[in-house]
Amino acid sequence: MSPRLVASFLKLVLGHSKIKKSQVPVHSNISSAPVAIPLVKIIAQLPRLFPRSIDESFKDYRVYKEGPERMQEDLLSTLPFYPNVSKDKVARIIKTVVDEEGNYINEFCITPKNTVNSQKLKHLIFIHGYGAGFGFFLKNLESIPLLDNNWCIHAIDLPGFGFSSRKNFPFKYPTSNTSEVTAWFHERIRRWLEERTLLDNPKNNVIVAHSLGAYLMALYTQVYPAHLRKLIMCSPAGVSKSQNNSKAVLQPPWWYAKLWDMNLSPFTLVRLSKHLGSKLTSGWSYRRFKLIENRMQFEMLHRYSYAIFNQPGSGEYLLGFILECGGNPRCSLEDTLFSNNFNVSSKVEWAWIYGENDWMDIEGGRRVHNLLLEKFNRDSKFYMVPNAGHHLYLDNIRYFNNIIVQHMENV
Repeated sequence: MSPRLVASFLKLVLGHSKIKKSQVPVHSNISSAPVAIPLVKIIAQLPRLFPRSIDESFKDYRVYKEGPERMQEDLLSTLPFYPNVSKDKVARIIKTVVDEEGNYINEFCITPKNTVNSQKLKHLIFIHGYGAGFGFFLKNLESIPLLDNNWCIHAIDLPGFGFSSRKNFPFKYPTSNTSEVTAWFHERIRRWLEERTLLDNPKNNVIVAHSLGAYLMALYTQVYPAHLRKLIMCSPAGVSKSQNNSKAVLQPPWWYAKLWDMNLSPFTLVRLSKHLGSKLTSGWSYRRFKLIENRMQFEMLHRYSYAIFNQPGSGEYLLGFILECGGNPRCSLEDTLFSNNFNVSSKVEWAWIYGENDWMDIEGGRRVHNLLLEKFNRDSKFYMVPNAGHHLYLDNIRYFNNIIVQHMENV
């Protein structure tokens, strides 16, 4: 799920905005704060907006109450190498404790069935975006090869997301500052890397991070530049301030921004909806996964989405510290990490991947890419995935996977 979806759900629930249609430039392709639609129209469109049947939604609720992790298990079981071993891959779920409070990171790990020397393995690590979980990378995990049994693939749930532990989030906006919040995430990611022995040979670590996860990992390189070789930024959030974010375009009303800062999210609505939570989730999941041809995987991805959206709120509250209402970063990477404060000792290689229909600021990513090449003399690549938007890893699976494999081959 993306920060844009938060606003989309809010507009369905909070009523009609006072922003006039005439304020929106006719030819603008820039994503902006959404305008709410009248309640009468919402009610009329309910069957189309939320296509999951009530019977199915009630059934999903019962399964969730019996044990939500079954929905993760059912999703992963659609893979040809889990839970049973395939001819060349072994996969398992691992929970690694990452602090003294007992918080743990949930991981799906794919290793070669036959490995001569595990110390020489290279590691591809997937990190999801806001509100998501590693299950959204299902089609990438399914198809990306281990390249002559030389690679191990990890996909993790960030602390407080997915099926990682979800204790009470220890920060509140605006009392806490952004740097201490990101440091909390970084320390637990560092601990996970350490516990999983991925810091023994960090030059073999390639991280693929999406959206808000990409923002977090970009900042991570400033603190721990020696912990990875390459960071692949997939439609990253928070790279730059929108060049079109002026009052002449769109500004949400004050109360709308206030609710954003209070972290009213679609997940709150799913949790409050009880038996109808799965139906509400289908307003997003049925559109998001509609290109998945395997209908069993489509069904399991919906149920998995419902399960992680319905989990207790925790890591999702990071969003208010990173982005303003409307999606602009409070502290953009372009103005902080990639300014004069850039860590010149960092040898991290960078790659930037956007969908051609991405709502993230593509030009901001391109500017930073050029900065890395021309000002900081760093290795950086830039890609545009055709027929794809923000969730490019799902919208054009084969094209995206080919880019990742190219980078694996060059390690």
